[in-house]
Amino acid sequence: DGGPGLVPPDGVSYDFLAQTIGDHDIWHMGWGPYLPNAALHLTRPLPVVGMTAEVLLDIAPARRLALSQSAAVAALCLAFGALLFLATERRRALSEANILLERQVGKRTEALHASNAELRRAQADLVQAGKLSALGQMSAGISHELNQPLMAIRSFAENAVQFMARDTPDRAVENLSRISEMADRMARIIQNLRAFARQESVPQTRVDVTGVLASALELTESYLRDADVTLVYAPPDAPVWVRGGEVRLGQVFVNLITNAADAMVGRDTRRLNIDIATPDDVTVRFCDTGPGIEMPDKVFDPFYTTKSVGGTSGMGLGLSISYGIVQSFGGQISGSNRDGGGAEFQVKLEPAETVDVAA
Repeated sequence: DGGPGLVPPDGVSYDFLAQTIGDHDIWHMGWGPYLPNAALHLTRPLPVVGMTAEVLLDIAPARRLALSQSAAVAALCLAFGALLFLATERRRALSEANILLERQVGKRTEALHASNAELRRAQADLVQAGKLSALGQMSAGISHELNQPLMAIRSFAENAVQFMARDTPDRAVENLSRISEMADRMARIIQNLRAFARQESVPQTRVDVTGVLASALELTESYLRDADVTLVYAPPDAPVWVRGGEVRLGQVFVNLITNAADAMVGRDTRRLNIDIATPDDVTVRFCDTGPGIEMPDKVFDPFYTTKSVGGTSGMGLGLSISYGIVQSFGGQISGSNRDGGGAEFQVKLEPAETVDVAA
């Protein structure tokens, strides 16, 4: 028929289809087991012999290779898609976990803030209770300190009236001046009491440690006198500024002074030495002639006390409260036994010039 292909000798025609794909000529034929069903038909001229070579290449291996490659690519795409899906799911799970964690952290943070607020209120109440306890312990001496000038004022007033009646105004003026001095003394005592008992609104400020110590000594003056304690203290000539709170720092000093007086009860020598050292930091030392500290490493633990049950017994919170107060100022408080006997407490405070505090 003049078309492409071969004609068997018996003249029987078999199925044949020629297909052109691009530049390739593909033959589809059913000419027996020795020829491929689908083949790539190639021709090449042979000018030397004056003939044309024709070749039929079976496309089945190429098709199988293409299918294998397609399957491999499909498998890789499927694996990549699976990995991408897993990564997406993992990312979504992590995002949900992060959101849940942030919610939990937010709730815990709010609870922590509330707990901290409650803790601060409890600490403030504990400090206030410690101050009131100290005032109660010193109430008898303070009452005496107020009654004494009141009686003196009454006596000086009666004397002034008599001197005026006798027409001796100079003596009357002298008695009136003594009344003014007694009134000033009472005003200082009451002022110290009001300052000591009030709740301190400013947590930290710039305070003169010598002035705070002078107020504490004035509050405990009668307490030391009743305990027959000799005070040895030479105040510095100039103010010593430290970081702290005037009221709470005064409570620390009052606690240390009254504890030293209680520790020396029944001792032959009852002497309290106080000094202020200012090399690098400011250190206030309280040295007594008592029996010393039985367990120095536990002296600042809550409810630790060596006082016996009685008029001067305590709950063991004074030094623990003092420890927390000094720590809140950025300072340190320590207690130890002296080589010559007795106890020594040191209160180290930061100088006010090294910190940014309100004047």
